[in-house]
Amino acid sequence: MRRIAKQAKQLGREKAMSKTFKRVTTILVTLAMSVGLCVGLAACSGGAASEEDQIRAELDKALSTLKNPTEESLAELLGDNMSSLDAVKTQYGIDPVEMLQHLFAKFDYTIGDIKVNGDTADAQVTMENINVQAVLNDAMKDLQNDSDFVAKVTEAATSGNQSEMYNLIFSKMYEAIDAAEETVTNTVDFKLTKTNGKWDISEDDLSNVVSSMYGGLDLSAL
Repeated sequence: MRRIAKQAKQLGREKAMSKTFKRVTTILVTLAMSVGLCVGLAACSGGAASEEDQIRAELDKALSTLKNPTEESLAELLGDNMSSLDAVKTQYGIDPVEMLQHLFAKFDYTIGDIKVNGDTADAQVTMENINVQAVLNDAMKDLQNDSDFVAKVTEAATSGNQSEMYNLIFSKMYEAIDAAEETVTNTVDFKLTKTNGKWDISEDDLSNVVSSMYGGLDLSAL
């Protein structure tokens, strides 16, 4: 009976951690899509430079912000959409800028050929980063086997201290992300459409862009 009770308790903890991990991935997806908009907001309003040069400059501005994110640079780029990042801090007690600094510490990019055809354009961008999803999956598996850590998270959760719970989890997530060395490279074809003098990335391609930014994040699995 004691063995059964112990197994039931362990199963309960595993289910609780699994549920918590799903919440963590929800936070990640919220942040991912918000930052994806960062790139999607790249807009060129005309001027002396060629269309290709304008697109290149705006993409470089967005991607360089991701490479070295600060609250000021993100606010400038996101504008009103900064509220999506603020919501993460309000709801979960997690600093989204700090999270991005960890997630994109090894991020790099190269903007390749850009071809403009009237009001449409294609820009080839190669992005390099750690495989965030794989790193977090491995980290969560390790944490589920850490009885002391599970006990702390469970205590914070049952006491209603959600902020402490997420900070415990994300501090471990950051350790895993910072320790990751292997990176993956993906090339994405940015499809842009010009509307009212502005170049915007196609919403249909946003998921591919976000996935590549995070080293191949499978949004459908989250």
